[in-house]
Amino acid sequence: MMKAMLFIDGSWLYHVRPYLLNLDGRTDFELDYKALPDMVKAHLERQTGMPIDLVRTYYFGTIAVNKPGHDNVRERQFYEMLNKRCQYHTEIYENDFRNKETGRRENCLEVGLAATALTHAFQPGVFDVACVLAGDVDYVPMLHHLRQMGKRTMLVAVKGSNGFYPVHPRMHEEGNLFDFPPVFLDENLDRLHYQRTEQMRVCD
Repeated sequence: MMKAMLFIDGSWLYHVRPYLLNLDGRTDFELDYKALPDMVKAHLERQTGMPIDLVRTYYFGTIAVNKPGHDNVRERQFYEMLNKRCQYHTEIYENDFRNKETGRRENCLEVGLAATALTHAFQPGVFDVACVLAGDVDYVPMLHHLRQMGKRTMLVAVKGSNGFYPVHPRMHEEGNLFDFPPVFLDENLDRLHYQRTEQMRVCD
């Protein structure tokens, strides 16, 4: 049995959600975060022909603080849902607007994801395959280091269409970044569609 970990760049996923929401006229589409690791696990099992133990799913996100007129309650509820309902391990970084410099891009999230993946890679027997849900070229050095350490890698991304290609071309063009074919969210919308069900509550 092979062990895998899923590392999700929540900021990147947030920016591709509008594309997924409107794809093929699916105005009612809502991403099922609980089904996401299952989809990755199933894809990896098909590629390897082996059972996969997806030992952990990490979600890296940001939250706005001290932003005038902004209430971050919904973001906090979302991250709590990922923890409790989906059993994600979340690492959330504050985006403090009090002393925000104009035009400055903070990379805490990318650094946090890379540091976590490499830290686990140094620990023997923790995982064999790193599944990275992202599209930023900043992750290329991390992917190279993971493979140099003997870990296998796989990309989870969005294929894109109609001029929308959110994955940096270098992530596709370099032949030594990934060991398995990528799995694309936009090709698996049916299994990633969150189905809401009515529930009856009875008062005592």
